[in-house]
Amino acid sequence: MRKHLWQVDRVVIDLEDRDATVSIIHHVSLSEITVRFRLKPEQLGESALPLRRRIEVLASEIVLDLGSFYDSVSE
Repeated sequence: MRKHLWQVDRVVIDLEDRDATVSIIHHVSLSEITVRFRLKPEQLGESALPLRRRIEVLASEIVLDLGSFYDSVSE
């Protein structure tokens, strides 16, 4: 079984401004990555738990895309 190295630490959603902030912590190095982005108005129509999960997935995809970009640049 693969060990999970990253964990979502905190998710903050500002419903008025539609801003989302996700903090992700690396278990080994204790590094923290904070991802901030703005949601579309129609994305706020769901209940809190599905919205939080979708925001966590969006933040993870942003971090993975950034990591892939940096890997391709360093080669």
